[in-house]
Amino acid sequence: MNEADTVILELTKEYLSKKTFFSIKDIIDYINNRVKMNPNINRNKIEIILKSLIKKKEIIPGTKLMKNNIIDNQTRKKIFNHIKRNPAVNINEVMKQLEIGSNQALWHLSALEKFQFIRSKKIGNRRVFFVMDSNPELDDIYYYLSVEIVQEILNLMNDAKESLKITDIANSLNKNHNVIKKYLNKLDYLKLLQIEKEKSRDTYKLNQKRYAEVVKIVNNK
Repeated sequence: MNEADTVILELTKEYLSKKTFFSIKDIIDYINNRVKMNPNINRNKIEIILKSLIKKKEIIPGTKLMKNNIIDNQTRKKIFNHIKRNPAVNINEVMKQLEIGSNQALWHLSALEKFQFIRSKKIGNRRVFFVMDSNPELDDIYYYLSVEIVQEILNLMNDAKESLKITDIANSLNKNHNVIKKYLNKLDYLKLLQIEKEKSRDTYKLNQKRYAEVVKIVNNK
């Protein structure tokens, strides 16, 4: 960042400390008035630098927040750290963990996402959150391995000495046959199953090598 960038960024901070919201024109006028004696900065340069800061999500029109102070807010910082520790967390889990209401959770999650600290993705019927620099290819792994019924299926299959039919799993876990089938399909998609045939019926066995790899990924998040 050169001298002009630094000056404009600092004046932007100063402006936002006084104003709740800003438009590009307002802030250009403010900065231009403050740098009249600086021969190296003119109105055109201010506009170019501001647009660059906006493109890089350092500032966002319509809010006084800036990227460099986004997690100065303690609640937002706790939310960000919780998502970092628990990939694929949803808004209800954020609300429960931090003991905050839905409006507050939505506001902070929106701010974190606007400034690209986190990203969201819809998996199944849930909107879940990940830190921005996490690997999108692992999203489904983090999500499905956090689902309670998936954990129960995996634990049952891990303990089993033989392949299991859907009815075996459903009866053991006291769950609906169609629900078990749905999650077995997800586990197959994640390459966590070995599917065999027994009298024209599919039976399911855990792919132990792949399971060990996935557990290692999840534990090292």
